[in-house]
Amino acid sequence: MVQIVDFLLAIVPMLVVFVGLVFFRRGGTLMGFVGWLLTLIIAVLFFKTSIEIGIYASFAGILASFGISLMVLFTILQVTMMDLTGAIKTITEFIKTIAAERYEQVMLLNVGLGTFLVSIGATPVTMLPPIMIALGFPALAAIALPALGYDPLTSFSLLAVPIKSPSDTFGLNANLIAQNVALFLPVVSTGLSLGMLWVADGWNGVKKGFVPAILAGLTLGLSAIAFVNLFPSYLQLTGVISGLAAIVVLLLYRVVQGKPIFVKKEAAAKKPTAADGGAVAPAMPLWRALSPWILLVAFCFIISPPDINNWLLNLLGNTQKIHVVGDQYVNLKLLTQAYVWVLVSTVISAPLLLRSRAEVTKTLKVWIRRAWSPTVAAAIFFAIAYVMFWSAKAVDANNKLSAIDATMNMNYVIGIALATYLGAFIFPIVSPLLGLFGGFVSGSETSSNVMFYKILETATKNLNTTLSGGLTKVFAAHAVAGGIASGIAVAKIVNAAAVIDKIGMEGEVIRKSAPVIIVLTLLVGVMLALWLAFF
Repeated sequence: MVQIVDFLLAIVPMLVVFVGLVFFRRGGTLMGFVGWLLTLIIAVLFFKTSIEIGIYASFAGILASFGISLMVLFTILQVTMMDLTGAIKTITEFIKTIAAERYEQVMLLNVGLGTFLVSIGATPVTMLPPIMIALGFPALAAIALPALGYDPLTSFSLLAVPIKSPSDTFGLNANLIAQNVALFLPVVSTGLSLGMLWVADGWNGVKKGFVPAILAGLTLGLSAIAFVNLFPSYLQLTGVISGLAAIVVLLLYRVVQGKPIFVKKEAAAKKPTAADGGAVAPAMPLWRALSPWILLVAFCFIISPPDINNWLLNLLGNTQKIHVVGDQYVNLKLLTQAYVWVLVSTVISAPLLLRSRAEVTKTLKVWIRRAWSPTVAAAIFFAIAYVMFWSAKAVDANNKLSAIDATMNMNYVIGIALATYLGAFIFPIVSPLLGLFGGFVSGSETSSNVMFYKILETATKNLNTTLSGGLTKVFAAHAVAGGIASGIAVAKIVNAAAVIDKIGMEGEVIRKSAPVIIVLTLLVGVMLALWLAFF
């Protein structure tokens, strides 16, 4: 009975966040703060944690979140600059010149381009819906498909931050996790490709677009497997390469069929007129519009080789290590972090895009307005994870952070309960649902991975030997499911609806996409159970 009570107390903050998001429609930032405050109070009152350790844990969590929170901050700056200067419009107009059938457009834009965009830090859910509308798709599809399209490779989004961040936090082997994640992707990416056709046009859409969906899904999954195994030093570019590979394969499929890749210029071009709003600035060259992304990908290639990466890692030495309390430090590893190079690529490309002081001022104002909330939300969920991680701990006489009572750690309590009541057979099937829940609540696979890793570790270590040795597999399945959750994450759906002025459709979109998301998450669980049992 005591175990059940402790379990319920430990999960109360996450349940409150879930209820606030789903039933009271509160924002992720507000509910994140509420969840953090509840976690802190419950840790202090019921799990042998001092208020000082709770505050220190929160500070450590915020520092550890920089890989995702500052990535969000600086990618929004980059995309805002590209948006307000017309770079995004130039890219959009180029995309419209690519010839494709309706079902091919779904795959090219949402699977291929969507995966590429999210991998370099851009946001498909804000960039692709207007393009989908311009191509004639209904609002529901224009909102749902960009949120679904890049889901299978969400683990490699933001230059692989969802894998690298928990690896840095808990001392894990990022390449090993990536290799395990990739093994799920051929099935998951193909399933999501077919699911998008179903969301867009029902079973008739699946029938018409079956071959392109299979090609796109398998290309994503198989190219990811190949890349993470052949080029482990370039892990952060996996999504970039896989997204481009899917686009190339889909275009080659058109060539094999004898169909054109580009529409005729006279059909694609529409000169701006006074009716379109008066004088229009000259079109920006495509190379200039793409310059921030070209620079970013180039920098990632340059810093990825181990020798260069280690040199950059050690260049700043201990100046980038922030002391928290006792023997606890957070190493920011600044020059090897993707967010630094996003900022550098933005600053270098700014003179190519920004044409006046007014544009600079407007870009900065819009950036601050857009970025503060998701940046704070990303940080606050890390704070929650660290309070749970440091619960029932204190700084001992040797100035080390150690457990007062390991059995009262919140992650331990939740993990033991899951292991006890689910068992070795059911736990692998159900465990990806934690990833789905975490991704849905926090709106971020990265936050979900950090929040639940210690829970998964405790649960697997307390089950049989086979499952105990499969923590990396269990965590990989959790990460994949957290990525799948992007298809129904409230924050992403709201963003997609907002850019086409369709706020209010979120519930309809989630109801339409939910069956695809739930079926694929359960499929991941079945794959995990079979993998643990037979391989």
